[in-house]
Amino acid sequence: MPQPISRRHLMGMGLGGALATALSPIAMRQAQAGPEAGWIPLFNGKDLSGWTFFQDGVGDTDTGGVLDIQDGTLHVLGPTFQGDGKVGFGHLATAQEYGNYHLRLEFKWGERRFAPRRLAKRNSGILYHMKATRGVLYPDSVEFQVEETDVGDAIMINTQALEGPNLGGTALWPSYPPSFPREYVPPIKAGPIERQWFRKTGDFERLDSWNQLDLIAFGDQAAHLVNGRIVTTLFAMRTRREDNPAEWRSLTGGRIALEIEAAEISFRNIVLRPLSDNDIKAVRDGSY
Repeated sequence: MPQPISRRHLMGMGLGGALATALSPIAMRQAQAGPEAGWIPLFNGKDLSGWTFFQDGVGDTDTGGVLDIQDGTLHVLGPTFQGDGKVGFGHLATAQEYGNYHLRLEFKWGERRFAPRRLAKRNSGILYHMKATRGVLYPDSVEFQVEETDVGDAIMINTQALEGPNLGGTALWPSYPPSFPREYVPPIKAGPIERQWFRKTGDFERLDSWNQLDLIAFGDQAAHLVNGRIVTTLFAMRTRREDNPAEWRSLTGGRIALEIEAAEISFRNIVLRPLSDNDIKAVRDGSY
């Protein structure tokens, strides 16, 4: 988990004012991240307490060494995986559901790739606002895409959203003006899944070192950040009603998952900060 930095210590060094001037609000919050800032570890760095596992063709128990934890880092398809060269896709999901939060984690690519994507881009993802359904590879959710050259894209999985327009190269945030279009882009259908795919507005991922991803989600909107920059924003997210699939309801929360998609990847420092009403107000007025 990110280590706290004492503001009193910084002031004593004469750096408080300079730090506040030099860093953006997001960077300031990163520098101060710690228990006093309200960050909660979702991954304890020791075991998978609070998470559930699912792998297509395997089930809810990791029998093939897909996951390994070393020195506080979660390795996916690392050295402990002794498969035959082909990997069933899957995910590791929180048992708990979340809404109105700031999620932060770090990831780094490994070298190994497996069939059926041995020659493809390394791929993974963060699924959020995920339906509670168990035993399904891709429950209804929103994907924060983690794929080489595409980190930060948004994929709506049997859900829908209005994409934040690209205004001069920057995704619209944090408010969606009433005068802007309110028509949802028709999804692409592939078998039982309907997808909308929204492309990021900038390239900030690093292929050979650790990357920090931030997800700010409150109400029915969300922002994807890659190494401190907003690259994709979503508004008016919605999902079909369970009691009447012909109708929609606002999508405001759900489980959070990390994908297993035939590529070696590591995660660490997976933390979440619940957003209070004051935090949400700060996001809306640009001071968060």
